[in-house]
Amino acid sequence: MGMSLVAMKQPYLLQVMYDDEPLNPRTDYDNFGRMVCWHSRYNLGDEHSFADPNDFLQDLVRRTVSEYALFEFVRSGRAPTTELKFDRSRNGWEIGSYDSYFKKWYHGDFFEGSLEANKSEVKDSLIETMSNAELMEIAGQKNIILPLNLYDHSGLSMSASSFLGRAQHAEWDSGQVGFIYATADNIRAEYGNCSAQSVEKAKALLKSEVETYDYYLSGQCYGFRLYENGEEADSCWGFLGAFADVLKDIAGNLPESHRDIVDHLQEVSDTVTREKSYEDFVEDLEEMEEA
Repeated sequence: MGMSLVAMKQPYLLQVMYDDEPLNPRTDYDNFGRMVCWHSRYNLGDEHSFADPNDFLQDLVRRTVSEYALFEFVRSGRAPTTELKFDRSRNGWEIGSYDSYFKKWYHGDFFEGSLEANKSEVKDSLIETMSNAELMEIAGQKNIILPLNLYDHSGLSMSASSFLGRAQHAEWDSGQVGFIYATADNIRAEYGNCSAQSVEKAKALLKSEVETYDYYLSGQCYGFRLYENGEEADSCWGFLGAFADVLKDIAGNLPESHRDIVDHLQEVSDTVTREKSYEDFVEDLEEMEEA
């Protein structure tokens, strides 16, 4: 993909172009959230070692949910395909799982004695028995977890919202590829507490990180070069965002008296942008004025 826009306002000439070697926001920026993704063709998000979503959700529940919170969640009936019951005849606790296809409960692990004496083993067994939906439900009580949806159609785009109804052929060319999340400890470290206000701020920050990564994936990455009296005086790369917003950011890097130069940018014919010289751009502008 190539693009070069130029404008002149003496003594300056400004060139704005795509940044074809942008920094990856997930590896080169400091981020609040963690992105875990799985895709057969693309390496997306942050590096991780989770084999699949179930592996990730099990780990998140193990790390962030206490034994007693998990026991209460299951025993209260909020995990419809998992149960934890006391068997008086055997003086112990049994874990069961429901098969929705056969519509039948199956007996699982049994732990003799009290929950207190077996809390670690019971917690592990419950986590391994629970469905992804159940793990997601209880993990979401302790953490912020947002879906990551990928749209793969003449380029890539990522969003924390579904692409259905807002992108062409999204029913075939989009789907969930992972999660972005922040734990309660992350929220406290960032905002000092886990109040409702802090949680909302954390959600907004996670969504902004997804938006930034979307700009990177979709190629909305730009840079500029500024010439003064024919000599390169300044350059900067790594502007990510909608083009109108990028131009405002670029203008903020220009001499105050010439910031309006961004309002007069014109696309030049040759898109091999890094190879062209100041003289080439001047010639392009002259030809466009004559046309």
